[in-house]
Amino acid sequence: MDNESIDPELLKRMMMGEFSSQPLSDKKSKKSSSKPKKVELDLHFEKIAPHLAHLSSRDKLQYQLDELNHFIKSCKKESRKTAYVIVGKGEGVLKKSVEAHLRERSIKHSAVYDPPYFGNAVKLSF
Repeated sequence: MDNESIDPELLKRMMMGEFSSQPLSDKKSKKSSSKPKKVELDLHFEKIAPHLAHLSSRDKLQYQLDELNHFIKSCKKESRKTAYVIVGKGEGVLKKSVEAHLRERSIKHSAVYDPPYFGNAVKLSF
């Protein structure tokens, strides 16, 4: 692998499903028979902003909630019915903050206990 770094914004857009690793011809041939792609956002800080590791815990949480807002806006713009937000295990600070954030915005949500999330994600319904 060469030493070129990947643009964090491009990587984030790829993680949000804006791009696919499949060739365009494969996407067209499977489009009619496949179900819609599951859209998810992993809010683990080391995944969304490793370059900002120096921030305080409070600032990191605010950054994660800002990313959640961008994700919600994108999902609504694309007329998504559902989306998943991975909040992880830990002490539950992020999960509780995300759930409170969603309640404040009247966004229907529920914890996902089935694989592959096992309670570490929240399903959003629009």
